Amino acid sequence: KNHEKQAMSSTWRRALLALAICARTQAFVPQAARSPRPKTTNALSPVDIVPVAKGLATVPTLYALMSINEYFTHRYYQHAEFNKSPWLQRLARWVFAPLGKDVPTIRGGGHVEHHAETLDDMTLKTDDKWRSSPAALSLDADPYRGTAFTWQVSVYMTLQMLPSVLPIFMLGFGYSLATTLAVLLPAMLAHALVWNSLHPAMHALPDVPLADGAPSSLLARFRDSAYFRFLYTNHQGHHIVGGRANYNVCLPGADHLFGTYVPESEWQPKASTTYETHHGVDLSVEEQISNHIARELGKEELVAA
Repeated sequence: KNHEKQAMSSTWRRALLALAICARTQAFVPQAARSPRPKTTNALSPVDIVPVAKGLATVPTLYALMSINEYFTHRYYQHAEFNKSPWLQRLARWVFAPLGKDVPTIRGGGHVEHHAETLDDMTLKTDDKWRSSPAALSLDADPYRGTAFTWQVSVYMTLQMLPSVLPIFMLGFGYSLATTLAVLLPAMLAHALVWNSLHPAMHALPDVPLADGAPSSLLARFRDSAYFRFLYTNHQGHHIVGGRANYNVCLPGADHLFGTYVPESEWQPKASTTYETHHGVDLSVEEQISNHIARELGKEELVAA
């Protein structure tokens, strides 16, 4: 028994000596080399919050810029209000005067004629008297009669976004050029897809194929959704009030910001003209689209002849 006690005592002494040596050695290990203690808190530091906040702000910021771009393009270019805007005229003179040039007059790219062709129910005038008028003839070169985003228009809309998006995203958010374009370009494509699936169809015109622009077919299934129905109603109001309000077509917001939004309750009582009241016959939208396609084919046959 004494032998066993001595052996056990010796074992304990060796164990305590080893622990003492380990503790002593650890005291001389540099702080950076020691295993980090696990964090006991889940709270985000200020360094962690910045990228999260930046990411959350990216989408609404881009949406706001796109809504304003759509608004300004529609109001001041397509409706040619640039020609009557005092502050835009002053800005233009500041730009063009040093170049020795006069401020150009905006024509609107056929959009004013598109309004003249559109009835209050969003269908188009197709009678011979109208189709032989100078306004109607000016739209004949375009099979979508000024309603679609061709690839060329999509490029122009994207270029218009760069003066606002690049400084805000690169200087404000700290994104690289590649990241900024990786966010902007898909968003602009989505805008064109919504526009082409909505705008030609609401005016009884055929869908836009991939060869001409962002294809209407990709989002055509959503035409009966609440979002598309709101856009349709909002744009109908734009036509009924003579193009003086509700300038946003696909991206609502800027009209509310600039005080040009008119609710349906105010413009609906002003609606009067329909396809039937103008032409004396009622045709379904499908029949109107078929007639339009037949007219376009007839024009091609005349050109070929």
